[in-house]
Amino acid sequence: MKIEEIGYLGIDAKNVDEWRSFAADYIGFEVRLLDGGCLGLRMDEYHWRFFVQPAQRNGVGFIGLKVDSLQALELVRSEMHAAGFQVNESSDAERAARSVQHMLWVLDPDGSRVEFFAGRAIDDRAFKPGRPISGFRTGSLGFGHLAMVTPAFEAMEDFYMKLLGFRLSDYIEKDLKIRFTHINQRHHSFALVKGPEKFLHHVMVEYKFMDDVGRLYDKALTMPGMIQTSLGRHENDQMLSFYSKTPGGFLMETGWGGRLIDSETWKPAELWCMSLWGHERSWETPENQAKQRAQKALAASRGVLAPVEINGEGGFVSRDAI
Repeated sequence: MKIEEIGYLGIDAKNVDEWRSFAADYIGFEVRLLDGGCLGLRMDEYHWRFFVQPAQRNGVGFIGLKVDSLQALELVRSEMHAAGFQVNESSDAERAARSVQHMLWVLDPDGSRVEFFAGRAIDDRAFKPGRPISGFRTGSLGFGHLAMVTPAFEAMEDFYMKLLGFRLSDYIEKDLKIRFTHINQRHHSFALVKGPEKFLHHVMVEYKFMDDVGRLYDKALTMPGMIQTSLGRHENDQMLSFYSKTPGGFLMETGWGGRLIDSETWKPAELWCMSLWGHERSWETPENQAKQRAQKALAASRGVLAPVEINGEGGFVSRDAI
């Protein structure tokens, strides 16, 4: 089966009201009030990319995976049945809430609801960010990426990679077990981390201009406890980013300059460091912090540099083109 993008994410929230200010005033999403006390967090031409719904827990409510046609959706149905998963039909109300023509869903090995959809409607109203920002890098790349921690690592790896066709970008085997996977040109849309219990580790959204990351960082510096991982640059996707604490307890990575890859020529490799510089993780153990500092010192001693790719979109244009 061919999954095109992670089109949207449902977020279960104990306190939806706390999300309104965080989403609009902090990140810059357009926030829409929806039925049932839910929030739609808008990033682009779609009605929403994040759906925040009242719940007794914080975490993933559902993951929306886009396929290109009803025929592709029927292939999902048949392959899921063949693999032994129960395929559930969507209701009229669910399809209306997602603004999709067709949708079915299954539970992944962790018990998270995974929705497969086709024919999502475009909203004709212009995107209006909650504060002045350049906008988000979405389109065919999807909303960004998410990283899940799971004790059912092997079963989740089989589900997303062998069954759904997520392709390996790179990985870690030492100390941690992590798989970074892609379904389009975005370096990774989904990361799996092996851990003793399941939880949503972080969600990443990408701005079109670097200045939006810097201005948000300025804002975060005035909010005690907001910054959980300092400004830095990853080695694998080369994203300039930092991580903030969301009202749901998980982290939100806000970045710029993410790398695009070609699946046909890409060769996965084991990562030798998580970040080239920065990204001090306040939530890590002192031992892990020391290891990561040593990795960054090694990168510095080697003079490791990474380019910023130019693709002609928003903040990704070269100076000569302005």
